[in-house]
Amino acid sequence: MKIHLLFDREGPRIGQHDPPEAGPLLDSLEPLVQSLRSGRETLQRTAADDLLGLCDAAAAAWTRSDHPLAEMIRRLGLGFLPLWMRKNNLSALCARSLRGDYHCLDRFVQLAHDDPQWYRAQPRGLAVHWVAGNVPVVGLLSFLPSFLCKNANILKAPHESAGLLPRLLQGFADVCFTNSQGETITGRVLTDATAVLYFDRNDLEAARALSLGADVRVAWGGREAVEAVMNFPRRFGTEDLIFGPKLSLAIVGRERLGDVESARRDALAVARDTAAFDQQGCNSPHTVFVERGGAVMPTDFARFLAEALQSVTRQSPLQTVDPASAMNVLGVRAEYDIRGEAFYAPGMDYTVVYAEEDRGLAEPCYLRTLFVRPVDDVFDVVPFCSRDTQTAGLAVDERRRDLADALTAHGVERCPAVGGMRLYDAPWDGMFPMERLVRWVTTY
Repeated sequence: MKIHLLFDREGPRIGQHDPPEAGPLLDSLEPLVQSLRSGRETLQRTAADDLLGLCDAAAAAWTRSDHPLAEMIRRLGLGFLPLWMRKNNLSALCARSLRGDYHCLDRFVQLAHDDPQWYRAQPRGLAVHWVAGNVPVVGLLSFLPSFLCKNANILKAPHESAGLLPRLLQGFADVCFTNSQGETITGRVLTDATAVLYFDRNDLEAARALSLGADVRVAWGGREAVEAVMNFPRRFGTEDLIFGPKLSLAIVGRERLGDVESARRDALAVARDTAAFDQQGCNSPHTVFVERGGAVMPTDFARFLAEALQSVTRQSPLQTVDPASAMNVLGVRAEYDIRGEAFYAPGMDYTVVYAEEDRGLAEPCYLRTLFVRPVDDVFDVVPFCSRDTQTAGLAVDERRRDLADALTAHGVERCPAVGGMRLYDAPWDGMFPMERLVRWVTTY
C-alpha cells in the first residue's frame, strides 16, 4: 500500500506541476483520519452562514486580478467556480437541498408550522471523494457541499493535474471572513478537516483501506472507475453518491430561428456550454438537434455555431489535445467534407459538422466537436434519450415544459436553457446530493 499525501492541515505537499508521487508516503491512514475528525469538531461548531460567508470571501478573492489563483482560473477556464461559490448561489442550493431551511445544519428547526416534530441535519462524518481524471476540479462540486454539511473530507486525486486541488485548497486556507458579530473565521476551518491523497489505481489495498474508512463515498468518472469504487468493501451504513458517465445534447426550436440575431445568440450559448471543461463534462453537449421550419436553416445554424466557437476559443483556448481524439476528429472532418458540411479551425480548436440525412445521437469525439442534426419536430429527439442522458439544453419557448416533461420521462436528468448546461445545480443526476451527505434526526 503506497498512499501519497498531497495536502493536509500543513498545506500542499507538492507543487502544482509536480507528479503526485512527489508527495510523502503515509505509513497508515489512521493518524490522518484522526486529525481530520479533530478538525471536523471545529467545523461542527461553526455556523452554516459563516461557512457560506467563507466560500463567498474565497470566491471574491479569487476573482481579483492580483490574486495568485486568478491567472490559473482564467487559463484553465474555471471562471464558473468562483461564481458557483458565491453566497447567493450556495445558500439557495443549500435551502433547495435541505427541505427549505439550511439552518437545520446548526440546530433543530421546524420544517412546517403545524408539524410538532423538529428536524436537524447532522453530518455523516468522513466523506471520501474519488475525483475524475478528465475534470479534476469537478471534485470540488461534491467537496464543498460536503464541507457545508460539516463533514471531514478526503479527496483521492487523479494522476493528471494532481497539484491543482492542493493549490485551490491553499487558496481557501488563506481566506478570512468576518461575520455580523465581528468574529473572524479563517479558511483553516475548511482545510483542517480536509486532505488530498493519491495512490495508483491498481493499488487495491490502499483503495480498500480508504473505502472502509468512509462514512460517505463519492465517485466521479467513467463506468469502469465508478464501478470499481462501488465494488470496494465498505462499512454498513456507508452512503454512496455515484456520478457516473453520461452524455448531453442541445435542442433548438424553430421559434428561435426566426431571425439571424436570435439564432446567433443561441449558437453562442451552446458554444459556451461546449467550451466549458473542454467538452469533458457529462453536461457538455455533443449533438445539437435543430428543428426545421425556421427562417434560419439547420445548416446555417451549424455555421453560426462554428463562428461562436471561434469567438469563445479566442477567450478560452482548448487546453489539451490527445492524439487519439485528434485522429477521431480528423476522420470526422474528412467524412463530412465529402458527404455533408464541415466547419472547423485550422488547428484542433473546434469542429462543427452537418449532414441532412443524419439521425440520432452522435458518438462523441470531444475536442469541442459538435454534430448538428436536423429534426422535423423537437419532440422527435425524445426517443434518442435514456437514463444515460444527463442534460438536454433547450432553446425552445412555449413548448419548453411539455418537451422537458417528455425528455425527463425518458431518462434525461435536467433541461436548462442553453447557456446553462455547464452550470452545476441541484438536483443533480436525479438527487439532491446534500441530503445524502447528512443524517436526518428528529425530536419533539
